Amino acid sequence: MLESMKKVDKKMLTMMGVVVGIVLVIVVLILVVSLTTGGKLSYSKIEDKMVSAAKSYYKDNSGSLPEKLGETVEIDTSTLTSNGYLKELSEMAKDDAVCSGKVIVRKMKDDYDYVASLDCGDKYKTEFLADKLIKDTVTSGNGLYKLEDFVTVGNTPGIDEEGYDLSSNELMKGYVYRGQEVNNYIKLDDVLYRIVKIDGNNDFTVVTTKKKANGPYDDRYNSEIQKQYGINDYSMSRAHERLDEIYASLSKDGQIMKKLVPKNVCIGGRDAEDSSTDGSSECSKVMKNQYYSLLPLFDIMNASLSTECTTSVSKECGNYNYLIGDMNYWSMTPSNENTYTGYKITSDISSSRVVNSSNYRYAYYLSGNLIYVEGTGTESDPYIVK
Repeated sequence: MLESMKKVDKKMLTMMGVVVGIVLVIVVLILVVSLTTGGKLSYSKIEDKMVSAAKSYYKDNSGSLPEKLGETVEIDTSTLTSNGYLKELSEMAKDDAVCSGKVIVRKMKDDYDYVASLDCGDKYKTEFLADKLIKDTVTSGNGLYKLEDFVTVGNTPGIDEEGYDLSSNELMKGYVYRGQEVNNYIKLDDVLYRIVKIDGNNDFTVVTTKKKANGPYDDRYNSEIQKQYGINDYSMSRAHERLDEIYASLSKDGQIMKKLVPKNVCIGGRDAEDSSTDGSSECSKVMKNQYYSLLPLFDIMNASLSTECTTSVSKECGNYNYLIGDMNYWSMTPSNENTYTGYKITSDISSSRVVNSSNYRYAYYLSGNLIYVEGTGTESDPYIVK
């Protein structure tokens, strides 16, 4: 019995010796790595340090934060360093890189968005997704197009009753994806979306790829025809109410919620034979400071490469168009011809009574300050951002 216990103790001591040896090897490796790198950080970690420093700075200097929704301020790393909030970039950067940088702070709905921009010459430079995509615009085939290169211009919107110049709306400007096979997938909060547009402010319009909710555009009593046919005013529609519910279900700490920016969404109507694709019809009436909506019809028409997509209800708009064919859904755009029809997307675009049911394919408006991390934009390798 005693001999057996001695053998067990011997085995335990041997195992403990092995464990201690492994721990010592790990400690030595950590020390070696630390000594050889000189405590240097990855560029991504430096960006994180910059953001943390900026948050601390503005906590102590809150009066310098932007006050208006969507307004931005910038602070250089030199200011953060001289005020004791950040180490010299040269002390943190590897490869003997000479770096400069800034932190961009944008006033969001409920908080502030902090984004680091680091420039270490040919060693590293923060790459924003919008800048990366715009570098690869095309003029033929599937891809990202500059709007002004191909749109059909309509009547210029005027000034609204509050003095807002409707023609200045950034949603009428920028770049859009066109074609059937386009690499515009982006993953946010582990959910796939598609990038529809980079607008005139370099912000993103992204749209869901999955069916999540459906119903009528509206089902209220319509006094014009004295029937329960619904009213085609998006601002007071059931569709808008349903999107409010979807928005309320978003994680408060998720990427979507942290990057939402307000837009004056285009809720104006258009006739069936309207040939404009510049948004002039839809943007003649806006719903201000919205973070999400359905897609206006001009965005859906512009996604088609067909030269025969010439009116609101051209069957050819369904050709070579990634936004048509994968699901049935409501556009945001009502008909100008009455108060109870709107435009629905099936295998093409058609006019439909708004009391009918279809999916709500919702879009979010996101800050252009999305830092590219990885991905090629395909469904299996979507863009990943931070």
